[in-house]
Formats: sequence, structure tokens, C-alpha cells
Amino acid sequence: MNPFRPQQPEEEKPPSYDRHLADSTPFASSSAEPPELWRPRAASDDAAAASSGPSEAFYRAASASAPAPAPTTDVTEKPGSAAQEDDTADGVADVDPGPRELPPPEYTRQDPNDQVFVLNPPMIACAPTDAGPLVPRFQLAQLRTSNNKPYKLRLRRFTTTECRRLAHPGRRGPSALVEFDDDLTMYLIANTHALFPWSSPEIEIRGCKARTLPGVVELRRTVAAYQFWHVTRNDANDMLRPENRRRLEKYGYHADDEISRALLYAAEPLSLLSRDQRWRDGDGVCVATETGGALRLAADLDAQGKDALLACWVARCWLLGTLNW
Repeated sequence: MNPFRPQQPEEEKPPSYDRHLADSTPFASSSAEPPELWRPRAASDDAAAASSGPSEAFYRAASASAPAPAPTTDVTEKPGSAAQEDDTADGVADVDPGPRELPPPEYTRQDPNDQVFVLNPPMIACAPTDAGPLVPRFQLAQLRTSNNKPYKLRLRRFTTTECRRLAHPGRRGPSALVEFDDDLTMYLIANTHALFPWSSPEIEIRGCKARTLPGVVELRRTVAAYQFWHVTRNDANDMLRPENRRRLEKYGYHADDEISRALLYAAEPLSLLSRDQRWRDGDGVCVATETGGALRLAADLDAQGKDALLACWVARCWLLGTLNW
């Protein structure tokens, strides 16, 4: 040491914690192994454990208060028991479905028991039999040209409230008349000869509702009958389809090929000089008879066929001039 060199103060070293880290065991470290509980620990270890966390007595009390596991028993499961336990756990019990119920019948506003129809312009009354009470069910409305010629005829069905009100005996006066609702028009009958005498066909009937016949019904008069033809579009012979291109190039375009015609109803007299008519369908089956101004059904028809028959009957009477009001 140089005596002439001034003495420098010694640098203070920070305290070392290695000894404390070596004495303590980090339980949160993944590399350190937990202490063996069955070995007796020194008093210093008990003091360190008491200062660091809960004592061993706490763990003993917590383990003593825990519920004991339920004893397991060997039970032989029956087939289907697991599914029953699942249903019971979900709160759904097995219920016997019983006999299968039939679906409710389709709603219809037309009385299926009506078999007799009497034309009383501007209404059509119906009854189950000839002796039954007549109840107004349908209403007619007529549109005329400027020359006072009948041009269009509308047919619609009365609502339930209107039928009940018109069927009351004391309310059939002028105050009981119901205005025609164009939105409820079921069939529209047009007399094409009223505007164009050379036009053909003479009568056209068009359905205005979803449950009416699609397409157009045309009236053709022959020597012995009034024939009503149902005209619809034949999609199979549409010349715009690719499969019909070669046919179009070979034979040319014919409008009648895209139209399908089928005989719907035909009215023919019962005898040579009789005014009574017999109504037949396209298969030749007699479906109704017209005697004395009343139409009587002779076969079971669905609602669509019955409405179409009434429209054809009204169109024929309108063409003959018997609808005057």
C-alpha cells in the first residue's frame, strides 16, 4: 500500500439473499419437489410453515368435514334402463301416444248437402232437397254496354254472415239487399258478341280465385247441345322450349299446338222438343238435370267442379236471356 496515496472508502456490497432462498422451498415452482409430509420436520421448518401459509391442522379439519363418497353397488342394468334414466333426468316421462288422430277435414264455405239450385236473379238459392228451405248462397252482378246490352256477368259466393242475414224470414225486404263485392268475384262471364258480333267464342268464363278452374272455359253451341270446353296451356308443346326447336323448324309454328282443349260439361235436351236439359261431364256421365228452372245434382262433385257447373249453367241462362232484373 502506498502511504502517500489517500485511502479510498471501501465500497459497500448489497446484502445477499442466497442463503434465504436456499432455506425456503418455492411451492409454485415446477422444478421444485414438494416436501415429504411423512418426514418429521424441525422446529425451524414448523415456524417457517406457520409464517408462510395455513397449518397442517387446517388441512386435517377440511378433510374431516368433506362428505364421504357414496358406496358403489353392483347393479345389473336392464336393456333400455339408460334411456329411461335420461328421460327422467330431463323431466320428460314416457307417455303412451294412444290411437292416432285423423286430421281435421278441409274447410269449405260451400254446404256439401246442397243438391238443388234455384235461379232467382240476382241471387242463387240452394237447398238439400226440393222440400227444404231455400237459402241464398250466390250473387250475380251484370255489366252492360252503352247500348244497354249485357256484356259481363260476375258470380260470387255470399259470406256466412250475409247468408244468415238473407235467410231470415223478416229481412227479405229492400233493406236486406247486399251490394256486390268485386273482390269476392269467383267467375267472370264475358259475352264477346256484345262488342264484336263476329268474334268467337260467344261466351268466355274465367276463374278469378285460386280454387277455381285455371285457363278459360269457352261455350260452343251445336245443333243438339251447349258444349263448354276447358282451354288450358299445353306446356309440353311450348315452341320456346329447346326440345321443340327441331319440330318448329320442320313444321312451322301453329298456335293450336300450345293449347289443350277438353270437354268440361255439355247440356243437351232430355227429348227432342223438351226444354229440360241433362248435364254431362267430359266422360259422358250425367252430373245434373235442369227442370223447371232449377238445377238438381245427380252425382257427387267436389267444390271446384260444383262451382264450375254453376258458372256454366248461369252462362247458358244468361245467353238465352232468362236473367232479367
